[in-house]
Amino acid sequence: MIVSVLGDFCLARHDSISGRDLNALIERIGLTAPTMRVALHRLKRDGWIQTEKKGRDAAYRLSAMGWRETQAVRDRIYATGQPPAGPAQMILAPPSVTAADFTSALPKTAAALAPRTAILAGPATGLPAGYWLTPLTPGAVPAWVADAVAAPELRKDYARLTEAVADVLAATPPQDSLSLSAVRVLTLHHWRRLRLRHDDLPDILLGDDWEGARARQIVMTALDRFPRPSPGDLAA
Repeated sequence: MIVSVLGDFCLARHDSISGRDLNALIERIGLTAPTMRVALHRLKRDGWIQTEKKGRDAAYRLSAMGWRETQAVRDRIYATGQPPAGPAQMILAPPSVTAADFTSALPKTAAALAPRTAILAGPATGLPAGYWLTPLTPGAVPAWVADAVAAPELRKDYARLTEAVADVLAATPPQDSLSLSAVRVLTLHHWRRLRLRHDDLPDILLGDDWEGARARQIVMTALDRFPRPSPGDLAA
């Protein structure tokens, strides 16, 4: 949650958020101050954040590593539309290859269909000799293929997120900056958690009407409705 806050509110490399603002936002979301202190300690220990003293307060920012990791996925998180339709291909291994060796040779973003068959978005590099790559035409796919590239539980989670955000958008919005920011952070955090569980393959193969695409549309509407606050506005 804290990484979601810092990644969203800090738009430049050395932007930071005050401890006063961060604490107020985390408490409005429903987490306790002790929970936040433990999380901050772990994030600092693991190299995700940096702190500096500002008078009696502290300021928190992403570390170089945290900034790099956050920027690497920024386009996936904040893109308002589906990823551009790119190449997709099927990977077939020779019968002599064991299922374990096939799995270990696959790129991390490939979706296995059978012991020696997988689907991949984008180019396949580094595969052993003798593997066969054949291009796929995105479009309507059988249900079992959809289950392989986007697990049913993932699609259910996206559907639940869509329903929850729709309820938020239909309700009377809060009037104070802190509550508006809490709604934004919760929406973004749950979207980010789901979107980082997969690459572009489901979007390429399943098109604009799968649960992830519908979730993207309503989440982007919510982020537009609840813009990030100006620095210092949260605990004012």
